[in-house]
Amino acid sequence: MQLVPELSKKIIKEVQLVMTENIIVVDERGIIIASTDEGRIGTFHEGATIVMKTKQKLYITKEKAEKLEGVKPGINLPITFENEVIGVIGITGIPVDVEPFAEIIRRMTELIIREASHIEKKEWETRGLESFFYEWIYTNKVDQEFINRGHILGIHIDTLYLCVFFQFDLTLSTEEQQHIQGQMISWFEKKFPKNKNDFIVRWGHGRFILFLDAGNRPSLKNLSFELERCQQYFKNQYQAGLAIGVGKSIEHHNVYRSYQEAEKALKVAVKSHKIVFYEELILDIVLEEVTQPTRDEFTDRVLLAIRHDYELLETLKVYFLNNQSLKKTADDLHVHINTLHYRLKQIKDLTGIDPKKAEGITLFYIALCFLELR
Repeated sequence: MQLVPELSKKIIKEVQLVMTENIIVVDERGIIIASTDEGRIGTFHEGATIVMKTKQKLYITKEKAEKLEGVKPGINLPITFENEVIGVIGITGIPVDVEPFAEIIRRMTELIIREASHIEKKEWETRGLESFFYEWIYTNKVDQEFINRGHILGIHIDTLYLCVFFQFDLTLSTEEQQHIQGQMISWFEKKFPKNKNDFIVRWGHGRFILFLDAGNRPSLKNLSFELERCQQYFKNQYQAGLAIGVGKSIEHHNVYRSYQEAEKALKVAVKSHKIVFYEELILDIVLEEVTQPTRDEFTDRVLLAIRHDYELLETLKVYFLNNQSLKKTADDLHVHINTLHYRLKQIKDLTGIDPKKAEGITLFYIALCFLELR
């Protein structure tokens, strides 16, 4: 572990909360890298080099300060990490006055460093998992070297995995997303009934993938319950919408198909921030396979004449939501049923497609689905 300016500034900030004396943090070269007195940053501190060599606390009196380069009266203490001195923290003042704080400040500093080291280690582990699963999804080759790398990370390739995709509301600010993403990992580790072969990794902007050990897979009902709990937690705690897509396929040495299925289910789930299981999809499977240029062309052909007529488009949407029930549609639109008949006739006259016939219903419904996918 190496003391860097960013970590040293954090130490200074935390120490300032409990005392008003001036503080410095010095690296292994004897250079002050953080201080409450910014004018001292970047200067040499001879007292710190003595502490680095002796590994002992150094009391600096006024007389001693006049003889040593770049020092002021006070106390200098070694900062240790894993039994190695990695730097020095200094407290300015009359030694006898600051002595009561010295040991507390040293311990507090070392706790901050251990926490930073733990976070850094976890970050490296997380990146290793992300890299491994990314390679596994997109590679066609699983050789012994790849299997051994998995074992080092605690991943057993023989495990049958089910993919579950999570995506947070992307309208959140960058700061909010970063905070929530940290909480997502924490929630999974503490509150999800997982086993040692389950892994959750970040997967781009506001996204996560859960690789769920299918050998210990809960029933769909239980899994749905746990995922709903997750959704509700982030909605209540952070007012954050969370869409979830769940794959279906489980194959030996292969997670790509389950990944694709979960991704398709997520695309449907994103529209309403719901939980969508791939095996529940029917029409959506086909719609998602259609390329965007084909979607655009189809939508234009069907809806071009009414594309910018909000009233008629809304009438169609409500009409389909009510399974073509004229009475329910008129009630939801708060219009007389004759007005509804008139609007449906307008749609037929403008588009040449009858929304009351099977073919017209199919064309309009698919076009509206494509419109929502944009």
